[in-house]
Amino acid sequence: MILKTFSLAKFSLSLLLLSLPFNFILTDGVGSVYLSTILIFLNFIIVLFLSKGQLILKKEAFFAICVFIYFLLFTIFNVLVSKGFLLKEQLVFSVIHLQLILVFLLGNYYSNYISKEVLFKILYYAILLFSLRIFIDDWDKVFNLSSVRGFRVEAIFAGGVNNFGLIVGLGFIISFFHLKKGIVKVISCLYFIIVIILTMSRGALFGLVITLFLVALYDPKGKILSSLLKTSFFLTVIGFIVLLYSNAAQDIALQFSERFLSIFSGETTIEQASSGRGLIVRDMYNNHIKNSSILEILFGHGMGSINFMVNGSPYESSHNFIVDVFYRNGILILLGYLTLVIYLCYMFFKNRKGTDLTLFGFFVFLHFEILVNPYVYAAQTGWIYGLFLAVFLNQNRLGHYKREKSFLND
Repeated sequence: MILKTFSLAKFSLSLLLLSLPFNFILTDGVGSVYLSTILIFLNFIIVLFLSKGQLILKKEAFFAICVFIYFLLFTIFNVLVSKGFLLKEQLVFSVIHLQLILVFLLGNYYSNYISKEVLFKILYYAILLFSLRIFIDDWDKVFNLSSVRGFRVEAIFAGGVNNFGLIVGLGFIISFFHLKKGIVKVISCLYFIIVIILTMSRGALFGLVITLFLVALYDPKGKILSSLLKTSFFLTVIGFIVLLYSNAAQDIALQFSERFLSIFSGETTIEQASSGRGLIVRDMYNNHIKNSSILEILFGHGMGSINFMVNGSPYESSHNFIVDVFYRNGILILLGYLTLVIYLCYMFFKNRKGTDLTLFGFFVFLHFEILVNPYVYAAQTGWIYGLFLAVFLNQNRLGHYKREKSFLND
């Protein structure tokens, strides 16, 4: 009876997403090996075997495998031409790209057997557990409301505080768009927003604001705009009462204003707010991209080719995914990626009347974040993008097959 009701897709997805809250470094070698990486590889092997190869039989899977082989060939070529220069970095980022592809393949498989409701439910509970980690790992910093290294929340298990804010932001989107009206929805939304504010992650908070605005415009029924106005009024009243009766809350409000609102008042410049990202992009263009050969412009420098210094500080990313893809993988892959994003936009607007707003919220939020936070290259959490790319591509047939064809059902 247990075997007949066993869902390989649900089990595999749960195992994958639970690696978010329970992630840790298993071993250090060429690079830090996280539990999530091991679980991704084990997950892939288990599902490949139990699904009797269905995991890699779809055309999307074949295309994804070809893309990774393409990445790998030109990475190996660059390593050979440079006589082993950046070999360690190329190896580490090759593994990161591989786990992204493997999760895309898994997501492609899940899309046949898991409904949106099941996906949101499993993800929601995983993010709840995930959000609690900062109160354990960074318990002495979580209430500092600081963005200064050594005093701020670091969230190493998530690949950094901005990646932590990204995942928590997905929890807020589920709470706001998917949970039914009631006290649970209100408390859940408040909780996730408070956690994001505690991390002082500008990208996550601004990303949510932009996501709410764009989803409100996208919603053909106009219910989201009404809900936003009611929620804003409710939060304003609560905030006013808290500030009125708490001296500590006034200090928090001041720190919040300095971190998140000072850019609008002119106290903080865009360059300062971007934490030097403009300087990094200019350095990449002037000192590296301009010196690239035609071959490197077309096919890239390799998956782990960004390891430079600017003003005495090292960086392994431009902090802009578009620039990173161009430099690492070449203009051909960049054009292919942009075509994919445009196609996904077309799918969402074509299905506007029937699209789940939570799913569209994920799409907006993840693609806003990718412009300011290269989370895709974080071994700990970047693979989440591969999962949702597969879900976005399969949005019209999520949970299409109720019965999985594996030896468990034979």
